[in-house]
Amino acid sequence: MRSWMEERALRLREVFSLSPEAKLLAGEAVEPETSVETAEQLAFFNMEWHIIPSAESVPMNEEYLERFYGMAPQGFAEPREHSPSFRDVLVSGHRKHQGRIVGVETTQKPRYLPGNRQFYGTPYGFDATRDPFTFYLGRANMTNGTRYDHNYLSLREFLDIVNEDWRARRLLPKGYRLTICPPAIFNLIGTIFHPEWSETESLELGFYRDEAGNATCYGVGSNRANDFSYISEVELETDWTLLGFRTALVPE
Repeated sequence: MRSWMEERALRLREVFSLSPEAKLLAGEAVEPETSVETAEQLAFFNMEWHIIPSAESVPMNEEYLERFYGMAPQGFAEPREHSPSFRDVLVSGHRKHQGRIVGVETTQKPRYLPGNRQFYGTPYGFDATRDPFTFYLGRANMTNGTRYDHNYLSLREFLDIVNEDWRARRLLPKGYRLTICPPAIFNLIGTIFHPEWSETESLELGFYRDEAGNATCYGVGSNRANDFSYISEVELETDWTLLGFRTALVPE
């Protein structure tokens, strides 16, 4: 029986037509160390390990962007007022994860419901008990009980609480932290491994930090089934209303 790493690598080589000799991982990247018990507990939170191909094996070039962002917004590659283009944001942000192993939460995102009361865990979003992070939403004082209609400060508190608790319980693999799934990883893993995420129209949050540590947030999602091209910058408080979020384990 193949390991998860062998299965993921085989699928990536098929998708990108790579030879067996192509190095998917950076030289210093290693498989996260997890005990059987830790792996079972991370599975409860729907964490799935993935290889993000190295820049040498799968460069994020024009061919890549045409394939994975075929329905990107008009002006995708053009600089925006006071901001780089979405293309440059994705290429720059993705660079730090290329050649690494990351854990990606695979919980199904829901459709929108009246009153913005949809819950992660099922496509229709009625059942709050199906969201594995419900307990932490309560501890972070996300009083509506959903992953929607929050802001950067409340999400930072949520992440701080989960990271602190998981460290205490030894759920975090050495050298990893929990964060919000980065935009380009959402696109890559959704396109290749989890096209079912595109079956619901709801948007998710993603962000990248600049060299000064400042985060710029984006709404990401699908324009149709089997597409993960949508991206827009979060600029107003009202932009947060319809954004859910997906977690990920990334190297520190």
